[in-house]
Amino acid sequence: MRKSLFSGFVAVIAASVWLASPRLSLAQEPPPPVEPPAPTEPPPPSADPAPVEATPISEAEAQPTLALKAAVGVGIRAELVFDPARDEPQDSPVYTVNHNLRPYISGQVHDYVKFEGNLDSANGDIVVLDAILKLEFHDYFNLWLGRFLPPSDRANLSGPYFQNAWTYPGGVHAYPSVYAGRNDGLAIWGQVNGGQFKWQVGAFDMGGGGTPDPRLAARLTLNVLDPEPGYYNSSTYYGSKDVLAFGAVVQHKPEPDDAPDQQADTLWNLDALYETSFAGAGTLDIEGAFYGFGGADAGTSFFLLGSFLFEQKLGFGQLQPMLRLQRAAWSDGDTFSAFGMALAAPPDGDASLLTFDVGLHYIISGHNARLAATLSHTSFSVDGVDEAENDTIFILGGQVQAF
Repeated sequence: MRKSLFSGFVAVIAASVWLASPRLSLAQEPPPPVEPPAPTEPPPPSADPAPVEATPISEAEAQPTLALKAAVGVGIRAELVFDPARDEPQDSPVYTVNHNLRPYISGQVHDYVKFEGNLDSANGDIVVLDAILKLEFHDYFNLWLGRFLPPSDRANLSGPYFQNAWTYPGGVHAYPSVYAGRNDGLAIWGQVNGGQFKWQVGAFDMGGGGTPDPRLAARLTLNVLDPEPGYYNSSTYYGSKDVLAFGAVVQHKPEPDDAPDQQADTLWNLDALYETSFAGAGTLDIEGAFYGFGGADAGTSFFLLGSFLFEQKLGFGQLQPMLRLQRAAWSDGDTFSAFGMALAAPPDGDASLLTFDVGLHYIISGHNARLAATLSHTSFSVDGVDEAENDTIFILGGQVQAF
């Protein structure tokens, strides 16, 4: 009896322990977190997939499309000229203010069809400066038609707004023009390697009712260092390029029908520009041109220019001193036109014109903003004797452009 009671008691205790064990396990603390496994090296990259052949562009997608664009800009130049030796009949002033305004318009209607139209307002007169239809098919072949700068010397293709000096080199021979170096005609031009080598050829003097004998013009330009892209050029790049450029130009106007051969007009020139920068110092420019002219302005002429743009800023701009020498020589009754004067040599004598310019420029933003002070002396000589046309002037000027 005791054994059976004892056995029953043990069975009850065992059953109670078995029923209580799950509750006890739930009341225990959670196990400590398991540390993540150590990182493993990524698997080696798989072999590159085979290239997928690009989908060919359809002929319609490759064709140039309409691209309507237009841009406007403006250029302004103003100067004060002091001429202490100027004649003063009827109290003529010796101080003169000159100004020039040029609105710029350009754009395109197609990838191949572009245009440019610029005006010029000098002292109140408004003139069509450029009116150009541009068919630009490829770097190797472009056609311009209208009024623009013909193939000519670097000075003319720079114009007054992109000269190094403040004044245009008017003491050397100038190519014939309708206005401000421009002429009416057409030109074919192209370039290799973005302007490393350029060619321009055209026919001009075709405005004002036309002519049976157009003036033929051609220019070749070789850039040994940095290229100068496009039809135009500058006379300085203010250190943005390293330039060693050589240009050669020829223009020929045939004699009119039934006229003597002497009435034909042949003009040519060679020009060069060297620009390089020195770290911590500045930019050196050397520019020169030599001209040979026949016809009414027979003779030879040249100019040589040197300038140095200091790298260190003074205020908000940089100083650039400049020197330029110009000389023209002709003889035997020929006439040379310069600075608004027609200067004649004696029938059996020689004549020359010497111009020396000293300038100090303050360059704020390249050709878009600059100030200039220039002292210019010109002397006209006949058979080595100075004539009365000698003159010295002082100019203060400023220029701004916005595109």
